[in-house]
Amino acid sequence: MAAGLVGLLLVAVAILAPLAGAVAAALAIRRRGRAARLAMAGCLVMLPGPIASTVGTAVGLEPLMRTVGTPMAAHVLTAMTLPFHLIGFGLILAGALSGPARPPLPQSSTPAEPR
Repeated sequence: MAAGLVGLLLVAVAILAPLAGAVAAALAIRRRGRAARLAMAGCLVMLPGPIASTVGTAVGLEPLMRTVGTPMAAHVLTAMTLPFHLIGFGLILAGALSGPARPPLPQSSTPAEPR
C-alpha cells in the first residue's frame, strides 16, 4: 500500500513539475522573449513522458513482460519516455543559454544634417 502511494506521489511530481515550469515560463515571456518560449515548449514536450510511462505501466505491462521478458519491460517503458525528456531538456537548455534580447537601437528625432 505504501509503495503504491509513493509511486503515485512520484508520478504526480513528474507531471506537475513540467506544468509548473511551463506556467513560470509563460509568465516570463514578456521579459525574456524567445528564451522563455523555448523553455515553455521544453516543459510542454516533457509532459507526455511520465503520462505515457504511467499509462504503459497500467495498461500494457503484463503483455509487454510476456513479449520481451520481465527484466526488459522496464527498459522498454524507459525507452518510450526518453525522447520526450531529451527533446524537452534540449529546448529548456536552449532557452537558458540563449542570450538576452537586444533592445532596439534608439532612433534620433531630428534628421541628420548633411555635411
